[in-house]
Amino acid sequence: MPPNGLLNRIKPDSSDVRKRFRRFFIAVIFVFIAVIISGEEKKLPIEEKLIYDVYWKFVKVGYGTLEIKGITDYRGKKAYHIYSEAKSAPFFDVFFKVRDFTNSWVDVEKFHSVAFEQHISEGKYKREKKVDYDQDKHSATNNKGETFEIPENVLDVLAALYWVRLQEIRPGDIFTLNANLNKKNYKMKVMVHNKEKIKINGKKYKTIIVEPDLRDTGLFMQKGKVLIWLTADEYHIPVKMRSEIAVGSIVAELNTGGENVKP
Repeated sequence: MPPNGLLNRIKPDSSDVRKRFRRFFIAVIFVFIAVIISGEEKKLPIEEKLIYDVYWKFVKVGYGTLEIKGITDYRGKKAYHIYSEAKSAPFFDVFFKVRDFTNSWVDVEKFHSVAFEQHISEGKYKREKKVDYDQDKHSATNNKGETFEIPENVLDVLAALYWVRLQEIRPGDIFTLNANLNKKNYKMKVMVHNKEKIKINGKKYKTIIVEPDLRDTGLFMQKGKVLIWLTADEYHIPVKMRSEIAVGSIVAELNTGGENVKP
């Protein structure tokens, strides 16, 4: 056999080399993209406003709001400003006037609490709280000037709800996170129940039910048994919340006219 013929048999075809290189290059690109996607942390929307109708025994008694007001600078930290509000309807004010609102500032990068502020006004009961968190020093200071220790990456009760929204949620899951309520630190458990299709004001939602172990009071985030129906999609929007109270239950349902709703 001529030497050139042997070389031709050993030497790969140049077109075949190009094809294999292209395939390899495309494969590398897809792997690179997959790594970027899998490594990308899920973020909250920069702005979101959810408005709720609040019911007691099927009677509409008030209104509620959950809102991400944007990203702000809080003492040198970039933080989500999260806001909640609950207020009774004018006709119900005569019986039991409610004016609650809460502010939470959450570190954008590390998603732990930077500050928490709560104003509760329910009938004759009044309460005000303010806590500033120094996560680097594992300490916090409240509005009374008291300083106390906090665990790593602690969250206030409002921020905890938004932390849950960022997780991959499956029925049967149980999440545990460090939570703080004024000077009290505890391990908050969040149990994930079953999926459920529900209808609110004629609109259907596919949801998954979660149950956080709350130890705070307030009409909108009531102490004790609370069930939250989150949309079973990437947004995990709370479309319904129910909390048990001494005289029945309080139910908050999403008003479909709410802003920036993407269920």
